[in-house]
Amino acid sequence: MKQQKQGIFFGWFVVGAAMLCISTGPGTFAFAALGLFIIPFETEFGWERTQISACLTLLVVATAISLPFIGRFVDKHGSRLILFPSLVTFALCLAAIPTFVSELWQLTLIFLLIGTIAAGTNSVSYMPIVSAWFFKYRGLAIGISIAGIGLGFAYVPLLLQYLIDNAGWRYGYYALSGIVIFIAFPLVYFFLKESPADMGLKPDGETTGEVPDATKKDVGLEVKEILRHREFWMLVAIFVVLSFVLNGMLAHLAPMLSDRGMDTATAAAVAATAGITIFFSRILIGFLIDRFFAPYVGMVFFSLSAVGMAIFALGAVDAMAFIGAICVGLSLGAEVDLLAYLAGRYFGLKSFGTTYGLLFSAVLTGTAIGPLAFGIGFDTTGSYVSILTICVGINILAVIMTAFMGKYPDWEKNK
Repeated sequence: MKQQKQGIFFGWFVVGAAMLCISTGPGTFAFAALGLFIIPFETEFGWERTQISACLTLLVVATAISLPFIGRFVDKHGSRLILFPSLVTFALCLAAIPTFVSELWQLTLIFLLIGTIAAGTNSVSYMPIVSAWFFKYRGLAIGISIAGIGLGFAYVPLLLQYLIDNAGWRYGYYALSGIVIFIAFPLVYFFLKESPADMGLKPDGETTGEVPDATKKDVGLEVKEILRHREFWMLVAIFVVLSFVLNGMLAHLAPMLSDRGMDTATAAAVAATAGITIFFSRILIGFLIDRFFAPYVGMVFFSLSAVGMAIFALGAVDAMAFIGAICVGLSLGAEVDLLAYLAGRYFGLKSFGTTYGLLFSAVLTGTAIGPLAFGIGFDTTGSYVSILTICVGINILAVIMTAFMGKYPDWEKNK
């Protein structure tokens, strides 16, 4: 094995590429982006918000079913082999929406394809790579990588609202498709290397010493052992609850604020504020969980989303809407960061892809129900206040459950 040369460790280029690619994934380009298209779809096609939200539910359910299989494939064959065809499929699906969709079933079919054939563009394909490149700085590396979701939440609303207002909604989807194929695809090809050993390097940029066992893909628990592990099921429960609350509101944030009298540009700016907050908070959280017990960090940030939900339940607009978005963004910043980090710390990397896929599927279960519940809540009562009030209590439950997470195994001793 050759020595690490002086200069920037290539692992940080891997992290940067992963961050940009994750910003273009289905969570931002399909799920969150649809909130900007709800009103144009209502206007042009006459679809109800519950019907449009049901497309998101189908997307998330399909993805939840697909991810464990994708994770298993990644464990056996690596991430790049699934990323390339998934990115191409995702770009084609996004371009097909403005080109072919005129009926609701056509939009539903495309979202089903994104949730199955293109599901490999989710972070489950990126996290095994990032985790293999780092141990001492794994929390920070994961935080920066998954901050890509926050980056996407920041630029997608501004880009799409500008295109919708000035060129029409169809150009919004064409732009998203172009970003996937002309930016994400080349980044994966040139920078997403499976492990430092492939380049004759060591994790964290070290030049001496043994490679930490916690970065080896043959160290950790088998899937059947993980499924009997107390912490696995606690993580499932915590993140189902959080994803229901946070992603349900996120999908309806822009139309909710528009209903309250905010102009579309300001509503998009509030959504972008949540995205910017997610971006920076994920980096901060990544830094913190390398130094402090991650569940305790999670409790602090999860509590902030309960505050944000309460602010919106009280009818926040204008400045208070921005404050609520910041609180929610801080909690969203902790969500997927902790999921990836804790999966590796509690269960090792041996079955990381499968484990992360299963946990991400649990997250998506809550995500699938959330937007639909918010849509039904609006269509039934004419506002989002009732569902937001319920979500405050659910969010507090997640904080309480997080307090009971156990200690990490020491993978340097327990192989």
